[in-house]
Amino acid sequence: MIRPFIAHITGNPQFPTVRMVNVRARPIAGSNAAVLFQALIGTRALPILDVQPDLTNAQSGGKLYFWFLVRFPSGVDGWVRDDLLTLEGDGRRFGYPDLSTPTYAFSLLRQLLPTTPSPAPVPPPPVPVVPVVPTPDPSPVPTPGADLTAIVISQSGLNLRATPITGTVVNRLPYRSSVVMREAVPQGGTSNYKWARVDTASGSGWVRTDNLSINGNGARLTLSHGDEYPAPMTNYWWVRGFNVNQNPLPEVEHLGWDFGAAVGEAIRVGPAGGRVMRTFVCTKCTATQPSTFSQGIPLANSAVFLDPAWGFGYGNAIIVRYMNSQLPASTRDRLMQRGLGGAHVYAIYAHLSAINASVNQDLPPNAVLGACGNTGNSNGAHLHLEVRASLNPNENWSSMRANLMDPEVLFLR
Repeated sequence: MIRPFIAHITGNPQFPTVRMVNVRARPIAGSNAAVLFQALIGTRALPILDVQPDLTNAQSGGKLYFWFLVRFPSGVDGWVRDDLLTLEGDGRRFGYPDLSTPTYAFSLLRQLLPTTPSPAPVPPPPVPVVPVVPTPDPSPVPTPGADLTAIVISQSGLNLRATPITGTVVNRLPYRSSVVMREAVPQGGTSNYKWARVDTASGSGWVRTDNLSINGNGARLTLSHGDEYPAPMTNYWWVRGFNVNQNPLPEVEHLGWDFGAAVGEAIRVGPAGGRVMRTFVCTKCTATQPSTFSQGIPLANSAVFLDPAWGFGYGNAIIVRYMNSQLPASTRDRLMQRGLGGAHVYAIYAHLSAINASVNQDLPPNAVLGACGNTGNSNGAHLHLEVRASLNPNENWSSMRANLMDPEVLFLR
């Protein structure tokens, strides 16, 4: 009896602290293949549907990477690179041995050999017949009607409704589950929210788009364009977003995005680097009582926002400037639409547990600038991300309130 050929996601042994891996739409890394979702290390027994060499001939130590098309329990298929997998079972159909124990995929040499004869006609050896499994559209640029996928980033899950806003809840989508987006509509009124009709493993319905991390170009749905900076942390969940326009009262407005994460989760500067313009150090924060809330001070206390010892409410924080030349094309277009063509973007990363950079330091791409924390005006570990813009490359943060923006101008969720 032929044993099934399966894969276990075990991660690259050179990066033992990484907890999730990218699952891609094509057998290639980088911007040419959308990330369908991230899978947890430890996910096991995934059926292998196809194996392909890296489309760009990427390799490590002189050995070519191979990609495995695997099926996840949700029913979604995606490509995972062989340096992130162990294999088990009879792999001879795909040019691998019959493996009785889990074996690191990247250590194996793939050899396409004739398989056991079957009743179906096959070409003569040595060319084997490898079953072809339909894969996503190979074009790196989504075309009208092409699937746009997204991942649920609400830690408590997300209601799937029969209609937008107040429709009947038909299911609850779990954290990190995948959806396919079909259309999007604004909520209307003074709200900035949008709703998307999605297909899921649990059926179809409507969800609010701020609870999703979108993969690929969603411009045709008036959503993220796909070239924006990735979320600053790897392991995170969505807490809340920008609501200045929809809730203009000072006591309820929120000037940025909040990502929940464990204390110490690394925060990265972005794919083009940036310059540290200013840091705030919370001198009233202690190891056991790092936040106002832990010290018995109510959240959003106006005195805290005026107190430099609390980092003006930001706790430990870093302000990074991204020059216009470093910005994605979609960001420059959005700035142009607001009459800020050529402007630079300033972002504050707040409530940090640690600061890993200094003022006037030019950070290289994807450098770690700090760690997630619970300092300042806070009641739990999270990253507060806030964005402003200015034509002045040496702007003072407090004077840019007029050009406060939803972080979606630069970042993906």
